[in-house]
Amino acid sequence: MPLYQLHYKANPALWPSDPKENLAMWEESTQAAEALLDSGNLHDLHLVTPTEGYARLTAESKTTALAIAASFFPMFTNEVVELVPWNEAKDPVLEAVRHAAGQG
Repeated sequence: MPLYQLHYKANPALWPSDPKENLAMWEESTQAAEALLDSGNLHDLHLVTPTEGYARLTAESKTTALAIAASFFPMFTNEVVELVPWNEAKDPVLEAVRHAAGQG
């Protein structure tokens, strides 16, 4: 099954400025992320800043991965990319580079 990486960023303009409302929003987002981790849909979830991070998930298709990411929109924006395993990618990439160098 394909593996996707989500790069997510909080959309600060939409987050509440009131500290208690902000806490409630973070608690809700945290519970949703925990549910995805518990379900096995998300492999892992990492923060690089308090408002930005990466997640990896397996999904039948990119549209399924996009639907999972969309459940956090508009509070978070997402970039979704498919990760191609090294053993599947190395030969086609090497062949393309050889072809570009006139050796293939």
